Amino acid sequence: MSQARLKFKWQYLGLSAILLMSFILNFYKLGQEGDGNLYYSAAVKSMLVSWHNFFFNSFDPKGFITIDKPPVGFWLQTLSAYLLGFKGWSLFLPQALAGVLSVALLYHLVARVFGAGAGLLSALFLAITPIVVATDRTNEVDSMLMFVTLIAAWAISKTTEERPLKWLLFAFFLVGVGFNIKMMEAYLVLPAFYLFYMLSVKLTWRQKIVHLLCATVVLAVVSFSWSVIVDSIPSNQRPYVGSTQNNSMVELAIGYNGVNRLIGQQHGAYGHLWARQGLHADSKVGGFDRNDGFNNHSSIGEQTIDHNSQIVQNMPSNGNHFLKSRQTGSSGLLRLFTTPQLVGQLSWLLPVVLISVVSFFWGSRFRAPFDRKRQMVIFWFVWVLTMFIFFSHIAGMLNSYYMVMLAPGIAALAGIGLKDMWERWQTKNKRGSWFLPLALIGNVGFEISVVMMYPELRIPLSLVIEVLAFLSLVCLLILKDIGKRGLAIIAVFAGVLALVTAPAVWAVSPIQYGGSVTKPFAGPELKTQSAWKEKMSNPNLENYLKANYRKGTFLAATLDATSAAPLLLDTNLPVMAMGGFKGSDPALTVEKLQKMASVGQIRYFLLQEETRGNEQSSIINWIRTNCRVVPAYKWRDAQSNAGYNTSLSGFRNSPLVLYEYGKKGTPFS
Repeated sequence: MSQARLKFKWQYLGLSAILLMSFILNFYKLGQEGDGNLYYSAAVKSMLVSWHNFFFNSFDPKGFITIDKPPVGFWLQTLSAYLLGFKGWSLFLPQALAGVLSVALLYHLVARVFGAGAGLLSALFLAITPIVVATDRTNEVDSMLMFVTLIAAWAISKTTEERPLKWLLFAFFLVGVGFNIKMMEAYLVLPAFYLFYMLSVKLTWRQKIVHLLCATVVLAVVSFSWSVIVDSIPSNQRPYVGSTQNNSMVELAIGYNGVNRLIGQQHGAYGHLWARQGLHADSKVGGFDRNDGFNNHSSIGEQTIDHNSQIVQNMPSNGNHFLKSRQTGSSGLLRLFTTPQLVGQLSWLLPVVLISVVSFFWGSRFRAPFDRKRQMVIFWFVWVLTMFIFFSHIAGMLNSYYMVMLAPGIAALAGIGLKDMWERWQTKNKRGSWFLPLALIGNVGFEISVVMMYPELRIPLSLVIEVLAFLSLVCLLILKDIGKRGLAIIAVFAGVLALVTAPAVWAVSPIQYGGSVTKPFAGPELKTQSAWKEKMSNPNLENYLKANYRKGTFLAATLDATSAAPLLLDTNLPVMAMGGFKGSDPALTVEKLQKMASVGQIRYFLLQEETRGNEQSSIINWIRTNCRVVPAYKWRDAQSNAGYNTSLSGFRNSPLVLYEYGKKGTPFS
């Protein structure tokens, strides 16, 4: 067999193995995640009802209010559900597939410039990035955004080869499509795109500026096309735009999904939402993001769990702080290095990335024009730097799964850097050859410091990492003197295994324990979460409401969408979320509600017993004044009567109250 054919076979087998691993991580036991984030799942079910709901991203079948995201990602989920049937896994499939395709695409982007070795390493690192795997297995659309922006990165890289304006416009068109997947988050790639075009394309400065201005116009038109169309339609002919105060999709993009993400501002009470996967049988209590605190024992249905006995072994040693604090810590430049809830999701290879960038430019002048390799290193470095600064220091409201966008840049730079440092090491007396052992020692030390925060893992996992790293370093030192091929292979495999063992353990956890579907994350913490996943349906409530339902009306109304979603999914009937996702949207006035109730459009209202300080106080007061309380024995099941699990508010322990519109004091039959 010729050397060229052998090399091709090695590349093919390596990429196939990585893609197979990515496929298994993304697809295996995908059905165990239930219906995912019920807020979005309910919207997809509603979008299947009519083209009107489909176009406007309606949360409910009657088109009362929209969800708080743009439509493209959910259009794809709706298409999948239409073709395969409405099931949780059919909603997750587009994201899981996008994750696998992103791995393949990153390999191509890196390998075409730096060779197969760098491409395979980059693909491997992306495939086992824990937060990427966790998010790929849900109906959050961040994985789809990652895939679309990687296609855009491929397009921008083509501008140095042929017809630069065509490829530039295509790249910015794709970023505009990304905007219609996750809005402003798509724009995080733009600094890298602008700088790459300015540094890499062989045109005059004036031509480059004109081209970039044209591309920016395309970006703006594509980005806001759907939002402007929605806003141009009279409000009485479309749903209210959820999570806005002025019923404007442009406001949603610039405000709630834009500026508010920077400063962390939220409308309305927020802390009670994340346990709201309430009535649905397949729902899961999402990851440890409750801001209301925990008791040592919490009643969930019939099961009582001692949280202290579960948490100690499977969470960071500062687990009490972990539970009571926000998931992603305080903003600051060291946020991704020091926050336990973030560092295990994405940060495993950051030391290698830092050393790789220094190594790549070590001993050479940092001066334009740059060759092809340096252009791409600068591109990926700006990709990482922009998002690192944003997620670390700027973003006021941060969920760990947002950082899926940062993962391709980290994976690319780590793969490129390790190959470059390996080549330097093999060339004796070459400047900067000691960067490779430095990167290995530094990164392994960082990984062990993370693992040591987890009592159950600190001894076995750190020992495996240390042994692999020691073996790799010994082989590297011997190789430096005698240059044996066998030692080189051992050094490479042991070193790579030392780097990927810990993130791989985290990446497997969503399969092993089941994932967090409301706020995706990975890691040993999921084991504790799985101990208190519990069936929380209330069939008596659903049966009572269905028995009194009249066709063409709303089954019931709730204050927010997270209470409405389980009812909607279980009954396949319209449920009104009066205040949108968080219950704070002014989508409904007292006058409109009174009119709807008087003509029989809405009859039942499901509220928390405690609703103090809510933005919808006038609506709540009207309901309490004009409606009668339905006795609990008529709609609560036996378990619900026993405790607090009738509440959809999770750890606030506030029971639900069912109201019926009608003259107060009228007896029930």
